Amino acid sequence: MGRGSMEQRAVVRCAEGHLFSTTTFPMQNLGPGRLGPGRLIRCPQCGRLRSSVLADVRELSEPQLARALRSEAVEFLA
Repeated sequence: MGRGSMEQRAVVRCAEGHLFSTTTFPMQNLGPGRLGPGRLIRCPQCGRLRSSVLADVRELSEPQLARALRSEAVEFLA
């Protein structure tokens, strides 16, 4: 896995519906009341900067979760 393999991973969904993971979800401790629910992250599937939100992993199938964990975002803005 990528550089964050030893760190906790967050599975997120971009505005286009793509699932992927990131080492951390920036400023997640501030909550949606402070900054809104999404963060700008470059989606590794489409390569575009997209608003992304935490995915509910309980609603994902095993193959979806495995694919998301293999697809790692490396750049985020806010």
